[in-house]
Amino acid sequence: MFNEENKFVQHLLSGANKFANQRHISAVKDGFIELIPLTIVASFWVLINNMLLNPDQGLLRFIPNIAAYAEIGNFVYNGTLGVLAILIAFTTGSRLAKSYGLDGTVGGYTGVTSFITLLPSTVMITTTEGETVEAAAVLTQGLTSATGMFLAIIASLVGVTLLSKCMSYDKIKIKMPDSVPPTIAKSFNVLIPIFIVTLILAFIQFIIVMLFETSIPDLITTFFQAPLVGSIQSLPGVLLYVFLSNLLWIFGLHGTSILGSIGEPIMLTSLQQNIDALNAGNELPNIVTKPFIDAFGWMGGGGNLICLVIAILIVSKREDYRTLTKVGIIPSLFNISEPMMFGLPVVFNPLLGLPLIIVPTVTISIAYIATSLNLISRTAVMIPWTTPPILSSFLATSGDYRAVILQMLLIVLGTFIYMPFVRMTNKANI
Repeated sequence: MFNEENKFVQHLLSGANKFANQRHISAVKDGFIELIPLTIVASFWVLINNMLLNPDQGLLRFIPNIAAYAEIGNFVYNGTLGVLAILIAFTTGSRLAKSYGLDGTVGGYTGVTSFITLLPSTVMITTTEGETVEAAAVLTQGLTSATGMFLAIIASLVGVTLLSKCMSYDKIKIKMPDSVPPTIAKSFNVLIPIFIVTLILAFIQFIIVMLFETSIPDLITTFFQAPLVGSIQSLPGVLLYVFLSNLLWIFGLHGTSILGSIGEPIMLTSLQQNIDALNAGNELPNIVTKPFIDAFGWMGGGGNLICLVIAILIVSKREDYRTLTKVGIIPSLFNISEPMMFGLPVVFNPLLGLPLIIVPTVTISIAYIATSLNLISRTAVMIPWTTPPILSSFLATSGDYRAVILQMLLIVLGTFIYMPFVRMTNKANI
């Protein structure tokens, strides 16, 4: 039995290493690692803006005009997480190009160009007066932030791979005389290959717009959102929501934000119904609300990453994991997952991706069943999403200590689920 288990682990490690070291996956992983400083800096400003400078719930809300100072953090966010998709397109393209023996800078800007080429030429925006208008030549944060990273990664990988194929044909390279400076010669060398790459991607975007009258980002969003309509109050429905959210995270896509656009309005309506029932002295009708998901599904951020943080501190022997976790523990305590998600990284990590899905599925299932059996109270208080675990369950359930006990047990359970996978990373080159 022991030998069979050991063989299974060895096969799993071997498969994980092959996956992680595959050229394209490795480029994505290394691309995320290059952006660690930006994600950590941005995450701390998100924490400051929500915990200190929020005019409604921040600790410094008593200071007059405190919200104005949040603009400092907003500026930092705009320049970091606000353009994260563009940055990851560059770093991924650069890394992939180097693996093909090409110039990293050329690969980087090819990745960015490929991504922007696949974005819609017009977007719908809401003005300060509340009017919705169509705008051309606009890049919104819905396209360039973490929510756009999936398309950015795929576009960068496809674009640079096509570039490498084109560069292998000497006949389409423009050869310059030896007297021409090397920098200029190199630019002309890639001119025709880049032309071919952009033509192919632009034609793909054109066909999609003509046939489906939509854009690639909208197709991606619709594909994941459609199954959730009308089902989120059931256990299968909420588990589907949690599963898809964390599946998107595995591929570098901000699942919480993407699915939140359809899930949160439904869950906020459910919360309001609970609040109205509580005020009227009636039984609370709904289990699944936004604070329910925040308290039992997103402890430490997507994937219940507070459990991963604890598991790494207990069983990880990797110095890189432990060092980054010591930096990411504070954001994780306030449910900000980006430093851990993109720093280790968890995204595109086959060993940590599996528990990233399993743990929230287990915790939400237990919390849902416990609530339906009246073992804990239903949520009826809107809490900030940055409220730390333990405190979040207490406040969301109007002070039910049983919910606190349950949340603590779920954190312990989630940590135990993460542990074997963290142990496997000790032996894996990921």
